[in-house]
Amino acid sequence: MTRPLVYICEDDPGLGGVILNRLQQEGYQCRLFCDSSEMDEYSNTPVPDLLLLDIQLPGESGYSVAQRYLRAMPNLRVIMMSVLNKQHDILTGYNSGAMLYLAKPFKPEALIACLRGVFGDIFDEAHSKPEGLCLSVVSQTLSHQNISVKLAESEVNMLVFLAVRYPQPVEYHELMEHLGLDLESSRKNTLETFVSRLRQKISPIEREYLTIKNVRNTGYQLSSTITVRNGRY
Repeated sequence: MTRPLVYICEDDPGLGGVILNRLQQEGYQCRLFCDSSEMDEYSNTPVPDLLLLDIQLPGESGYSVAQRYLRAMPNLRVIMMSVLNKQHDILTGYNSGAMLYLAKPFKPEALIACLRGVFGDIFDEAHSKPEGLCLSVVSQTLSHQNISVKLAESEVNMLVFLAVRYPQPVEYHELMEHLGLDLESSRKNTLETFVSRLRQKISPIEREYLTIKNVRNTGYQLSSTITVRNGRY
């Protein structure tokens, strides 16, 4: 069976490399990122099973990153790691959604033990069908109640990106880069055409449940949260 995919967000390249190599030795699939914006760009196909987050990241903190991702992916596991080891820091980590908090420095064996504990039940879980809007990355479908809409890979990627950023909007240039549109030769109306077609495709789902809203002079924003599932477990 496929091993879980772990996203490592650590701005220390030395430590990040050590963690990456050690987890790969254990058979985990891993991707290493230095900050949240870089991770957002890749959080589409496949979506991660676990985030291993440093707290003190450039720009957005690990606390905020965890909260954003858990809104979009409620089944996501989160482990936080930090030199901040006072009770307040640890409690903030747990309140942000972490299931474990590792105080730095820690031995690699401690991290491996944590992962084994976290994923001990994942292969036997019978995930119940989520309520509300659900985006399946593997089957490329957006579902709500008894309605299911088939999407293209690029449309799935865009919805995952918007879901991760919800409730904040995503700027035009970010979406164009995310979709692989050439910023030099592509005009904004290329993106608008793409979004218009996606809106039409998801129209069987009532507008009261989901719309892709224009944010004037900024970009696009989801009207509600979407549960993202990778469907591999």
